[in-house]
Amino acid sequence: MINRNALRTALTAGLGNGFASITGLPDDQYVALAVLSVSSGTYGASFELGRQRLLGTVLGSILLLIGYECLHELPMAVGLAITMGCLRLLGGVLGLKVGYKVGGMIVVMGWLVHEGSLATWIPLRFFWTALGVILTILSLRLFWPARGLVQCLGRYGDLMDQLQITFTALAQRLQQRQGVAGPTPPSYRQLRATLQSARAQRPALLQELGNQPQRHPAYLLFNSLDAAASRLVTMVGGMERAVPTSLDSQLVARLHQAEADLLSCMATQLQRWAQLLRSRRGLPAPPARPLDLPLSWLQLTTELNDPLANSASLERLERIATRLLLCRQAEQAIRDGESSWRAIMART
Repeated sequence: MINRNALRTALTAGLGNGFASITGLPDDQYVALAVLSVSSGTYGASFELGRQRLLGTVLGSILLLIGYECLHELPMAVGLAITMGCLRLLGGVLGLKVGYKVGGMIVVMGWLVHEGSLATWIPLRFFWTALGVILTILSLRLFWPARGLVQCLGRYGDLMDQLQITFTALAQRLQQRQGVAGPTPPSYRQLRATLQSARAQRPALLQELGNQPQRHPAYLLFNSLDAAASRLVTMVGGMERAVPTSLDSQLVARLHQAEADLLSCMATQLQRWAQLLRSRRGLPAPPARPLDLPLSWLQLTTELNDPLANSASLERLERIATRLLLCRQAEQAIRDGESSWRAIMART
């Protein structure tokens, strides 16, 4: 199946090439070349690539004009080497990362192929390149918009869905309902992979947010979601290592019930998170309802003081304590995440 980015790039390149052909101007192939060069997964990344390509085009053109005028009497290899060295030096000063290629191509092709028509070839090359960049950016905003913020929130929405499935499965296991049909819960390793995939959206989001992105509410929300998700995924890893035993279940049934009730409530809340993160293109509002703690969890102190429960083996009690501590940390992670989420949105 063709993905949207590839189809968008092909259509944009075709439209740009068709428009350029209608004009009858020479060198129209540079439109499609620019589209293919700057097309990326998100608007921010393509904007940065386009900026770099235009800057490289301008720098290469200026150095070509100066170098060819001043150094054409030298051997061609020497003149090209000096000009390319200047391109590398000035490009470093201007912070070019991917603009060296287009700048170098302009210098080499202008010197070797278009030396007799630089006055017309350079403006046309810049015009077609700029047109290709503009078409690409417009296509990313208008045709299947691909914005870093939307993709970033969507990845965290996927992670919250996976965590919701995992928490539900953990609760069902405690209630001895393993036979209930449902999706296979993601493992700790799968959750970590999804978290890393969401974190990989950070560069695209930074490019999209412009100057001082660290102060932007979207970036602050990204960090808040990442911190909460990291704590929740870590909790799942701890739960996998502290699997409840099947011995003496009657002694600690109420403790496990409180744990299962809390896991179910957290799963429901994470499902709300996932829906909100996918609900709109802008920054989503925090959940209207905070995490509701079940009565069994609130009464856990009484259950922990029950002599019958404390008559279980020490190993069993340590395992239960570990699981209850992990549940408490997950609950606090959700509460901290929602508190930060509300504070961020209150400042927007």
